[in-house]
Amino acid sequence: MRAAGPRAAAGFTLVELMVVGVIIVLIGGIAYSSWIAILPNQRFNSAIRNLSEVLFETRSDAIARNRRFEIHYDLEADRYWVRTPFRPGGGFATTDDEEHLLVKETDLSRMGIDLMEVTIGDTTYSNKDTDVWVVFSPLGSSAYHTIQLRQTQFERDFTLELLPLTGEIRMHDGLFEREPAEESDFK
Repeated sequence: MRAAGPRAAAGFTLVELMVVGVIIVLIGGIAYSSWIAILPNQRFNSAIRNLSEVLFETRSDAIARNRRFEIHYDLEADRYWVRTPFRPGGGFATTDDEEHLLVKETDLSRMGIDLMEVTIGDTTYSNKDTDVWVVFSPLGSSAYHTIQLRQTQFERDFTLELLPLTGEIRMHDGLFEREPAEESDFK
């Protein structure tokens, strides 16, 4: 005969352990699906930050090294890179020299991001134009330009704007187009 008492109730039954296991699996599934939904937005935000850092660094390098730097945008392939004034093996490349060191090449299409259009001054380049570049002078100036990015999965748009004299980078959620200045703005 077995004694009934506190000792007989010790431990967990198999049913109780299975219920706890199912609850853990459900919580893990919910956490995983939430993570999968958040990840593309994080990639998009990261790509925007990286491009703004490349713009800032390229302007800074042009000033610090007293040389012309360029950012090239390949709208068809959804990628961009920086063309430096240096040769790959070392030394300065001339403006006529085809051999330039290319750095910070980024393929946005791998992250599900489209490089929709680049506007330089008053000219807008879209997907049918393949190679567009912006020059950063040693004095720190560049052409006014905007870059429009789209996250295809969620149809989310974002615009980066680079001001020409100050090099300030402004970020705009959605599609952005600066209104032309009017005479009343200067009074």
